Amino acid sequence: MTNIIVAIDKEDEELGGFFEDCDLDLNNFFSEKHLSVNSLQNNQLNHIYIGLVTEPLDTFTFLAYSHGSDNELLSKGTPYIDEHNVESFKNSLFYTCSCHTGKSLGSQLIENGCLSYIGYKDKFIVWDFNRSPFIECANYAIKEIYSGIDTEQAVINTKAKYNEYIDNYSNDLIGAAMLRSNRDALTHLGKKLKL
Repeated sequence: MTNIIVAIDKEDEELGGFFEDCDLDLNNFFSEKHLSVNSLQNNQLNHIYIGLVTEPLDTFTFLAYSHGSDNELLSKGTPYIDEHNVESFKNSLFYTCSCHTGKSLGSQLIENGCLSYIGYKDKFIVWDFNRSPFIECANYAIKEIYSGIDTEQAVINTKAKYNEYIDNYSNDLIGAAMLRSNRDALTHLGKKLKL
């Protein structure tokens, strides 16, 4: 899937800096792979704009870095992906580190034709004391997928990467506990895809 869309809420007061760091890391990775990315930011994160971008695409990857809940992705407290536009992601690989979307939104996406969903069924936690492992783990599965690993194995590999950081997170039990929580919340729904 050469059509890659990244929705990123850089203006979020709480996590905007983290999302921006994830975006920079992804851009470096995709640039090395000679893949271009369509970046949607801030005011573009709404139902209408998302529909305009996804409608002409046969297949695509959609990456979301914003707040989430069981049933929606949010920007400035307003849903931009929910039950009103889940059909916009038919034939897509959907990947997000947004909180709780693995509880319900991921299933709604799959039921409406999304091929594969990777995300978190509980809260995704960020520890600014040592942000680097959180960025790497947030982006790890998508990098694995675009390096030829199937979605199912990419999630397994990401959990192993979490374990590496948990085991080596010396003198910071809080950070290790947060990484463990993220690892345990990571989930994959839908088909096993290999790009």
